[in-house]
Amino acid sequence: MQKRIWLLALVAVVFLGGSAAWADDGFYVIGGGGGVGTKINSLPYTINTPGFYYFGGNLTYNGSGNAITVNVDNVTIDLMGFSLTYNGSSSTPDGIHMHERSNVEIRNGTISGFFTGINEDSANGTNHRVINIRADSNTRTAGVGILLSGLNHLVRGCTASHNSYGGIGIGSGTISGCVACNNGNYGITMHGIGSILNNIANNNSVYNFNLGTASTATNILVNGNSSSGLSPNYNLATSSTGVVISALNAGTP
Repeated sequence: MQKRIWLLALVAVVFLGGSAAWADDGFYVIGGGGGVGTKINSLPYTINTPGFYYFGGNLTYNGSGNAITVNVDNVTIDLMGFSLTYNGSSSTPDGIHMHERSNVEIRNGTISGFFTGINEDSANGTNHRVINIRADSNTRTAGVGILLSGLNHLVRGCTASHNSYGGIGIGSGTISGCVACNNGNYGITMHGIGSILNNIANNNSVYNFNLGTASTATNILVNGNSSSGLSPNYNLATSSTGVVISALNAGTP
């Protein structure tokens, strides 16, 4: 009975109120009456105001700069299941680009064809979240699917494959429940303090998991992951004993 009441309330919000409502696992249900954030319908697009932004359909870009640039903190971009694709001739375009930003969340869609699908390029970037993104076939120059420099990021439930250089890389934070396969150099990499939990990384050319830095002791918990095809599958770029590779991982450390 309670579930039926909840569903009726959700329908009423969507079709009568014209505003956003939460569904399972963090997805938005968008009503038809307006008043719900800002729809991104064309590219290039620059975000200068905090808030909620969403795709109204698949978007293709062929310009020379970045497709979407985030110039402000506290932003959510929901692809709504749609795709962001590059088919131009520039060698270094990003799909979604940030510089020294904080608290940006990007979720629910596919990003392909770029230099970097999602890129925070500054060590001062903090607290980004990338959830349920497929970052595939980003092959311009040394293409990377998801790359977040800086601190305290979360990448969860994402897939990164067939990128010409790397799959998923963050400065520090948590990478959880992701799949990174068939990338040209690394599958998953983390340089700073954090956790690598319940991921799969196979068939990457040089590293499946690449952990730490050559010069800094780094505390990284690596637990519940699966990896095969390389020796070692879990490469330690630092001699720090702070990198803990749990026995619950599959594949040779």
